[in-house]
Amino acid sequence: MFGLMKRLLQIGGIAMVGLASPGVHAQGFPAKPLRWIVGYPAGGGSDNAVRILAARLAEKLGQPVIVENHPGAATIVAAETAAKSAPDGYTLFSVDNGTVVFNPLLYKKLPYVPSRDFAPVALYGKFPLLLVVNPQVVPADSVASLVRLAKAAGGSMGYASPGLGSPQHLAGELFKEMTGAPLLHVPYKGTAPLTQDLLGGHIGVSFIGVPTGMRQVQAGKLRALGVAEAARLPSLPEVPTLAEAGVGDIVAYAWQGVVVPAGTPAATVDKLSAALQAIVKSPDVQTRLREIGVEPLEGGKAEMAALTAGDLKRWGDVIRKRGITLEQ
Repeated sequence: MFGLMKRLLQIGGIAMVGLASPGVHAQGFPAKPLRWIVGYPAGGGSDNAVRILAARLAEKLGQPVIVENHPGAATIVAAETAAKSAPDGYTLFSVDNGTVVFNPLLYKKLPYVPSRDFAPVALYGKFPLLLVVNPQVVPADSVASLVRLAKAAGGSMGYASPGLGSPQHLAGELFKEMTGAPLLHVPYKGTAPLTQDLLGGHIGVSFIGVPTGMRQVQAGKLRALGVAEAARLPSLPEVPTLAEAGVGDIVAYAWQGVVVPAGTPAATVDKLSAALQAIVKSPDVQTRLREIGVEPLEGGKAEMAALTAGDLKRWGDVIRKRGITLEQ
């Protein structure tokens, strides 16, 4: 009889656990390793930033955080993988404005819908864009001289981007609109081949992310004419903003944040958000991010949602005005 009563209590206890509130479940989270999906190859600026944060997140949560790289198709491969993952908090996904802003604006059909498939967690960084030239190809020493040279070339001067619909492409189109420079867009399949051709003198102008461009500018291989930011960068204080260079208010950057599959318990999302926000605010993490050319970007769920909504409107206007479309 005693054994039967004990067994009934055990069964009842299991049933009570099964009926526990999401908050109770979150108290025991995480109970196993997490995975963090990245839509870019290992070794790049995006991957390096995530690995800095993942190591600290593992310390905070007491569980390993395994970074998985799923590069390809403008982060669409990784986004589809993340969207199909279980909404239990054990899958994190790094998105950028390409994933949640530009792709939905430019592709007619995607295997994911950001507003339906993902829940925002926190922001963590942005990659400011530098306007650079190879001085051996385009001997411009200022934005004004670049515009003069581009106009004199009559539309034959090209500018490179890592792909149609990338932040660099859209920044270039906005630059053309605001300056009247008749630059010809030359899309590449990623930052690596673009940088190779830019350094090799096969093309002379590009908007390029700070993690890549900073090293080449400091080495004297590229010349930075301006940064598409509201203020000068601490890592490149001698480079003026585009507004200071006389172009106007062009603020363009690739920002990144973390999402989880939609349906993840709210308490679990809140726990991840609080942990990541504390990590990003940490002075030593901010220093490490800046060392690789990433500007820390603080904000939780609400700030990430607001930034996404603002970018959809701002860049949607540019895309429609410039008639930029993609086929898939």
